[in-house]
Parts: sequence; C-alpha cells; structure tokens
Amino acid sequence: MRAKHTHVSSGRPTLVAALLSVVLFCLSGAASAAETRYQVDLSERAMQQVTIEARFTEVTGDTLDFHLPIWRSGLYLVLDFVGTVSGMEVSDGNGEALVFEQTAKSSWRVSRPDSGSGDVVVRYRVYANSLTDRTRHVDADHAFLNPAAVFIYADQHRDLPIDVSMDLPDGWRAASGMEQPAQGRFVAPHYDRLVDSPIEAGIFDLVTFEAAGMTVDFMIHGIWDGDEERLANDMSALVEATAEVFAASDTGLPTDYYLFMLHSGDGLGGGTEYYNSTLVHTDPRAFWDEDRWQGFLGLMAHEFFHTWNVKRFRPASIDRYDYQSINYTELLWVAEGLTSYYDQLLPVRAGLVPVDDYRDQLADAVSSVVDAPGYNQDTLARASLEAWTKGFHRGADRAPDKANRTVSFYSQGGLLGLVLDLEIRRMSNGDRSLDTVMTALYDDFPLGGGGFTYADFRERLAAAGGDALAEQLDSWVYDTQPLPLADALQSIGWLLDREDTSEDPVQVSLDASLRGNPPVVSSPRLDGAAWNAGINAGDELVALDGARIGSNLDALLRRYSPGDEVEFSLFRDGRLRTVPVTLTPVRGDHELEVDEEASEPVRRMRTDWLGGVEEDAEE
Repeated sequence: MRAKHTHVSSGRPTLVAALLSVVLFCLSGAASAAETRYQVDLSERAMQQVTIEARFTEVTGDTLDFHLPIWRSGLYLVLDFVGTVSGMEVSDGNGEALVFEQTAKSSWRVSRPDSGSGDVVVRYRVYANSLTDRTRHVDADHAFLNPAAVFIYADQHRDLPIDVSMDLPDGWRAASGMEQPAQGRFVAPHYDRLVDSPIEAGIFDLVTFEAAGMTVDFMIHGIWDGDEERLANDMSALVEATAEVFAASDTGLPTDYYLFMLHSGDGLGGGTEYYNSTLVHTDPRAFWDEDRWQGFLGLMAHEFFHTWNVKRFRPASIDRYDYQSINYTELLWVAEGLTSYYDQLLPVRAGLVPVDDYRDQLADAVSSVVDAPGYNQDTLARASLEAWTKGFHRGADRAPDKANRTVSFYSQGGLLGLVLDLEIRRMSNGDRSLDTVMTALYDDFPLGGGGFTYADFRERLAAAGGDALAEQLDSWVYDTQPLPLADALQSIGWLLDREDTSEDPVQVSLDASLRGNPPVVSSPRLDGAAWNAGINAGDELVALDGARIGSNLDALLRRYSPGDEVEFSLFRDGRLRTVPVTLTPVRGDHELEVDEEASEPVRRMRTDWLGGVEEDAEE
C-alpha cells in the first residue's frame, strides 16, 4: 500500500496549522488594516440562492470601482456571471446607503461623500444553478462556489488580504485550497488566490493521505464505490509520478497541501485546475468500469500536472489575469497541450495503466489529430490565440465548421510533446527529456515574475535537445508542417501504421456525426464525399439509394466500392431533395505495434521513457 488514508472530520488544517494560519493572518493585518471580507449566507440554499456581503475596509477616495469577473480560469470563454446577480445594495460602514451606478457589463462605481478612510459594503444575491460549467451551484445538499463567479472585487483591494466566512448549516463542513482557521472560514493573501481556490460546503466524504511530501485531501460529493484504499493508492501513485517529473528542480514542491474536489453524478465530466486544488466531475460509472477509470486517472493526472504548468509558471501574457477582458496567448499548446501529453503518460509511469492500453490511446490520439481536416490548415499558435473566439465559442454560427478549420491545442499539442520528448531523449542518449524543459520553466519563471515567452521556451528546448530541434519547433507551432510521429515512435521501438479497412471500404465523410430519427448531419468533413456533393449541416438523411437510413449507414455502405455514385434522399428546410454522392475510400485508423527487432538500446530508451515500466510484463 502506497499511502495511509483515513476519513477526517474537519476540513484542511490540523490544529497546529490552523493556529499558525491565524497568527500569520493577524500579522498581515497588523501591516495593513485594509482587506476584503465576504460573508456568505446559505439560508436560502433550498431555492438555489446565496446572499453575499462584501466589505471593502479602509477605502479611500471619492469613488470605488468594483467588478465581477467575466470568465473563470481554465475555461477560455466569456461567461455572464453577472446575469444571475440581483438585489445589489451598497452602504458605508455605518449602514448608510451609498450612490452607485453600473459602468460596464460587470462593473460598478460607488460615490462616497468624502475621500477619507472608511468601509464600503456591497450586498447582493446570486442564483446558483450552474454545476456543469463548474461555476456555482447551491441546493439543499451542498454549496459549490467558484469565487470568480460569485465574489466581486475592488481595484484598489485586489492585492490585499481576503477573509471569507460562511454560515454553515448543522452537520455541514467546508473544503478549499485556502487556509481554513475555523470551519467555514477561509483566508487568502489576495483576490487572485481567492479566485484560484473554489469552495465546497455540505456533507461529503474526505480521504486523506501522504504522497511525494504533500498532504493530500480527496473530497467526494456524490455517488462512488467507497473504496478508500484504491482511491488513496492510485491517487498517491499519480502524485508521486507527477512530482518525479520535476524531481531535479531547485524550487522544490509547489505546495505541501493539495485538495482534490470531486463531484460525482450522472452525465458529469471534465475538470479545472487551481492553485493547490482541482475540481473534477465524473460519472459514477467510472468507479465500476475499468476503461472509464483509466479515463478518470488521466483527467486527474491532467489537473494535478497543472499545479506546476500554469499554476506555478505560465505564459507572460497571462501571468497576471485580467478578469474583465479576454486573456490572449499563443502558448496554450504549452499550458494545455504539453499537460495533455503527460496526462496519458503519467498513469503508465505510476503503474496504473498497462503499456498496451497506453499504446492504443496514443494511436487513437494520432488518428484524431492527423486525420482532422484542420491539421494542414491551422497552426498551434493560432489555435491558442483563437481559443476564446473559435476553440470554445458556443455559437451555432460557426460550430458545424469548427472541426474543418481548427486544430486542438490540447491533442495536437500533446502529440508535439511526444515528439519533443522522444527527440530530446534520442539526441541526448537519454540524459535529458521534456521533463528537463518543464523543470527549467518551473525554476526560471515563478508565478508573478512576468511569465515565459515563446523565445524562453525555445531557448530551454535548445539547451535540452539542440538548436536544430528548436528551429524545427517553429514550423510545428507557427506553420503546418506535419509532426514526424512515425519517426519519433520508431526511436523507442513502436511502429505506427494504419488499420485494415477492407470490411468498410468507402465513406461519405460525415464523421459518423448523425443523430435522431431521421439522422441529422452535424458536420460534413472538409473536402469529403458529403462536403463535395453539397450535403450540409442540418440536413435530415432519409434514404441511401432508396434504402431507409437509421443507425445503419455504415452497413448500407459496405455494398459499394470507391468511386461508386449513390443517391442520398434528405430533407432540407422541410423539402425533400436527392443529392448524388461519389464515394471515397476509407482511411483506416492508426495502430501502434511493438517492433520485435528493436535493438537493446532502443528498448532501454522506451523503458526509461515509461518510467521504468517493463512492457513485456504488461502484454
């Protein structure tokens, strides 16, 4: 067993830690009396409503500008948090009403009778019924508050201490990455840390263990299998494998405490990283289904790796967030893409996912990237920059064509990470790796120090893998030159090929994006048979050469050969149409096989890359 685990009855701190936190908080208060205090009233939780009082102390000046963020970290999308705010009132420290006005979508200005020092108190309601986007959700059973979605901030108080107090119902407790001097009370050094520390309150399970020099709490709200031992063992193995990536760092651990927050419920999925915590959603079936459990482990690995990549070092353009505007960067392929590379690899290094399963995952990732229509059109730098306008844009105006014109900085960035890692290992005879580059970024660009640029990343890549690799990086990031995936994988004795497609020889390039009865086309693939024939997104497919189409399109196509012309009957705008389509050959999905003739040095490099896991033991 890798770790001890136990239910604990209180949130984060031990008694010593709690006392120390109080002392530090008092010392910080002695240095500066000004702070922001939030009081959270959960008395109307059954109506999914929370009332918040924000007190900005020792305000000076004739006016005070305050705001609610328009986005949350980890999601590159503008959101309307202010849309669920109501009943706003503003007063001074004595309860006297102050005049205020809304100055922008999510901003207000308070007028004060004089410029002397005094408190400004803002009281407002938040309707909290938005769980799937991980922003705010309150009901009779629990309260989840993502601070960016619910807590206003004042410009002149953004860098001052924070104090949050919650009126917890009987039997409830609270958890957050912030210090918790007393149950339901949290303190943070400034608003940026508050925003990076989601809060969960209610009745939940908590499993605690030690791993890689950290105390780790794993909080579960919802349905799970109750297997504390497996949870603690698997999560501690992931924590240790991740810390090992940065083992050569001069900086040390990013935190001595970490909180995994899990909501488990039907249809839930995804996760978001924070300063020393993560919020992850999962369908409860992950606890009983091995394939889903492997996906769950990958998600956990992704969010925990962000504790270093993004939460301790990040691109210069987003080193300090602007909560009122889009935060552009061309480096999301580093922040998210390289993290995606590690989230598949780390569960293998931790001994939790068999190597042959990982090989299948890599083959699927290759197909999803290389066969995407946007692969030879979009660049990783542009995809990163346009994450807000294209990658996460929800509008129907461009959704059907998204896959045709863009690439994923997550998955393609992950495959770039694979190429860089294996090439660095090859060039250095295994002395260095992508771990070396990530560790250099961690040591050289601490959070708040200005962040790193593309040139900074390129320089550290050159130091690890040579100038030629750094020069090649330009064409993979700022141009559409294909990634040398087959060569990279062959360097560790894996052979990349295509699967046999003899049983399904033709395709109409609809990406199997069919739904409903009749099926509705959601996105024809660029330059595919359906695209070239003029089949559009939204068309209702009725028949193929007179045979009704249901879920059996693939079966109907098996009687044809490439080059055959068929007739699709479809409804568009309520009218029946017939569209001739010339069928094209199918490209098989990628597959990875072991090169049985690989040399001993190649096999050794593969074993080192996999963290010492012997592949033969897994097959």
